[in-house]
Amino acid sequence: MKALLKIEWIKTWREWPYFIMAIGMPVGFFIFFSGMKMSANPASQKLIVQSIMLTMTGFSMSSFGLFSFPFMLAEDRSNHWLTYIEHSKVPIYQYYLSKVLRVIFCFFLTISITFLIGAFYRHISLSWGAWLGSAGLLLASGVVFLSFGLLLAQIKSQQTMSIVANIAFLGMAMLGGSWWPISNFPDWVQKISKLTPVYHVNQLSTRFAANGQIRWTSLLIILAYAIIMAGLALLIKRKTEVN
Repeated sequence: MKALLKIEWIKTWREWPYFIMAIGMPVGFFIFFSGMKMSANPASQKLIVQSIMLTMTGFSMSSFGLFSFPFMLAEDRSNHWLTYIEHSKVPIYQYYLSKVLRVIFCFFLTISITFLIGAFYRHISLSWGAWLGSAGLLLASGVVFLSFGLLLAQIKSQQTMSIVANIAFLGMAMLGGSWWPISNFPDWVQKISKLTPVYHVNQLSTRFAANGQIRWTSLLIILAYAIIMAGLALLIKRKTEVN
């Protein structure tokens, strides 16, 4: 397991340009949007900036789940590293665990960096409980991005995978309220927005930071999405192996 983790650590830093972009772009959006005056009421403005910080953090996490995770699995499949692992004495669960831990490390970094910028640059003031609770809920929500990435990894063509990943990434961000409030949408679009997992990731973190309450409905919906997508991925993988 140590050897696999070391390999993932080396690969993470070798891919530093993507790593910087995946964190830098959402952070840039956060700094840009949070610099706009969206309310004349100071308390409301503060809450808006706080919400932007959290939604942009989730946006960054989704890029690691929908791009980094499936493409690292696809790369290992194409260069036969996965085949080597499957025929070695290394338990296959350790291989997948090392990949998951690599992505969780990326989640942790993007949360830390965005929160630090929010605290010291945008002067967002939260209690320690609110900071830690919001971070914990975002990390827990990351399971839905990992499961979606696992499902995307079942697409054999990397070109097709890239197209589907981009559509899902941008579509869920726009519909889920990562870039603007869904209240700006027509009613019928809002109904669709509330069905997306990203909407519930955003609701879970922003509501907790605002009032300290966990939105259990959103948490359960996130877990349901994660279970369904992971189940579909495993089903497709088994059928592919049989064929």
